[in-house]
Amino acid sequence: MATLHDQYYKLIITQLAERLPVTTCQDVYSTTGLKLVNKGVRIDSTFAEKLGQHDILPPLEQCLVVENGITMDEIIVIARNLLHTRSPLMRMAKAIVHPESLTEILAQVQLSTPMVFLLTLARENRLALLVHSVSVALLSIYLGLRRGLSPKQLQELATAGLLHDISELRIDEKLMREDAHPLREEREMIYTHPATSQRMLLNSGIYSLDVINAVMRHHECIDGSGYPFGLMGSELGELAKILSIAELAINRLDEETRDGKQHLALSLKFNQQKYDAELNAFLAVLLGHGSVDTSEVPTLELVNPEVIRDQLRKIDLALEFWSRLIGDLPPRPRSPSGYVQQRLASLGKATREAGIDVSDGGGVLKNLDGDEASLAELYQVNEETISQITETLFEVQRRWPNFQEDQTAVGKAVTGWMEYIQELLLEKRERVSVARLK
Repeated sequence: MATLHDQYYKLIITQLAERLPVTTCQDVYSTTGLKLVNKGVRIDSTFAEKLGQHDILPPLEQCLVVENGITMDEIIVIARNLLHTRSPLMRMAKAIVHPESLTEILAQVQLSTPMVFLLTLARENRLALLVHSVSVALLSIYLGLRRGLSPKQLQELATAGLLHDISELRIDEKLMREDAHPLREEREMIYTHPATSQRMLLNSGIYSLDVINAVMRHHECIDGSGYPFGLMGSELGELAKILSIAELAINRLDEETRDGKQHLALSLKFNQQKYDAELNAFLAVLLGHGSVDTSEVPTLELVNPEVIRDQLRKIDLALEFWSRLIGDLPPRPRSPSGYVQQRLASLGKATREAGIDVSDGGGVLKNLDGDEASLAELYQVNEETISQITETLFEVQRRWPNFQEDQTAVGKAVTGWMEYIQELLLEKRERVSVARLK
């Protein structure tokens, strides 16, 4: 039975067909062998209804062609516009001897017919996703040049950067917003999008295993905290190491609800254990060689001290409660307890290095009284910390769906912490009874 994201995908394809001619290039079947649409049929407004609740074989992007589809020339125009209008990318281009090499390497990307269809779908329905993908490709190329990659590796890196998030076209864009609160099954769609992008590239038949592996691993981190596999260190491979930190940087710069440059600086500082140190250093150019313009930081009116006090309280409770539960029990490597211990220890260290004593929220605020820029920075540090604590909860649920069955003392500590954090940090609609997790 087709899932909700399958229905969304069929819907936006139908919307594309209302703007541009879209035709089937082969028969469309259900996975049970029922022919749903003949080859050579032009798609109309009834397309999604015809396909109904069926799972499709082959995948839809393999079955459809679009007139006036996107070209690499169009993508290069987008890239040049970004390099001339976005200050961080402008600084990036100026930092290399031959700035034109960024677009020259990007222009070498080959697009299969399904990728042309998908990128056209992004151009017409999800332009922000297309711009994001071009931005990630450009930043990845820059990092690859700084790293001294070969021409072949640079071309593969550009390809992976441009196509890494192609499967997000199957996910309702509302779920991808920063302020979204997806349910557990909705989060699963987000967690699995690297694997879906990988399958889409595999089905195209023209992309190398290095490209496909980089796409699959673009949310992995060298400390093992990423997804979908929790790979560590050299397990990622060089292209994925670059792609993962480029994705982080562009995501932060794209954020509209806060100063992207400020948040990027904090994220790079707070996540040093997750990304390659040399690559992290290369990204200083996006910030103006590491400097942050505090004139763009939110003002005190937008950062209520009581909100900051509540943030500090929640962080302190999350860290302290785990410490109390685990006590002297030995967390086990590559297990829920080891994962929670490693993540929270890293967060505790990062907050201390930032000079923040979360257990003394009142004292922190008193020391910063009247310092609007520092209060705004503290707010963003706290937001980053709370986000990572929440991600730790979600990642335990994803990696170890039956973690609550561990009735050892260590296992009960994990279950107790998970229950507590859900109540402390999650919206009511997001919560899942730990006792019922399957």
